[in-house]
Amino acid sequence: MAGTRDRSASPDRAAALKADLVLEATIGLSDDALETLVAIDQPGCSAAVAVRGELVWAAARGLADLASATPLTTQTRFDVASISKQFTATAILLLQRDGQLSLSDPVSRYIGGLPGWADEVTLDALLHHTARLPDYWIELDREGIGFTDPADQAATLAAIARERDREPGEGYFYSNSHYVLLGTVVERVSGQSLRAFLAERIFTPLGLDMVLAPTLLAPDIALSYETDLSLQQGAWTAYGHTGIITTPSDLALWGDQYRQGGIVRDDFAAGAISDGEGARYGAGIYLNDEGTLSHSGRWGGYLSTFRVSVDRETVMAIACNGRGANRSGLAEALWQLWAPAP
Repeated sequence: MAGTRDRSASPDRAAALKADLVLEATIGLSDDALETLVAIDQPGCSAAVAVRGELVWAAARGLADLASATPLTTQTRFDVASISKQFTATAILLLQRDGQLSLSDPVSRYIGGLPGWADEVTLDALLHHTARLPDYWIELDREGIGFTDPADQAATLAAIARERDREPGEGYFYSNSHYVLLGTVVERVSGQSLRAFLAERIFTPLGLDMVLAPTLLAPDIALSYETDLSLQQGAWTAYGHTGIITTPSDLALWGDQYRQGGIVRDDFAAGAISDGEGARYGAGIYLNDEGTLSHSGRWGGYLSTFRVSVDRETVMAIACNGRGANRSGLAEALWQLWAPAP
């Protein structure tokens, strides 16, 4: 009589099979969420999720260029707007570790021609948004320089320098001017452009397809659109606060630095300041009260979201190219799938 074969799987194999089935189901539900929340014939969104430094899901839906009906793909690049701040902040922390600057230094040590506040405002205050400098766009607007009128880093620094007074009060006050100044400090201290410094110290070592290039146009970069679907092509080329061009996939892979470290270390959270709304602002990123990390961005028609889970193992990144895109709805749907609250 023939013997019977034990078809039961080992505990390890059974766990692996179950994990595979859960992953497959989560991928399917993520695809469904994207299809439900993002129109195929409008400016759209690209999204990616990485777990422990491995990309587990990426998808895109919508159009990168309305005129040519070019679809978004997972290889389409976007300006990720204010998510760029964490890279400028990391550059500052790298220079501090190198002994080339201290967060306690006044900004006047590195940038001349600023008002008296530059002797009081430290790099730490810029990093954590407690310098309380008015956002530079207010001064540009006073000068009649709109979003589609050229304004480079020098013009933006000049606009910041014309602001004689800081905002009244104390504590957290989010302003893009803070990070424009930090980007310039990186250049003055390192002797390199911020673009070159980020490439040499962060992007290339990690194998990330990222570049600091505000307003860059290329066939693989999505155009940005207003809510009325008019093209929103900005001409402001200042940097430090925005301007990094990349894909959500590379952004999700970058996020593993908050788990494994190396370039990002614990100093990113040192001295984080309460934003008054249940989070603290660290080095270019929010430390939320439930333990997650996050930042969002908006620049012209570009929208972006970046989140890291409490255990730092899961990273989600989303980039959209239309102000009317349902970025928030997509972010919440995907986060519940990949990093549900316990």
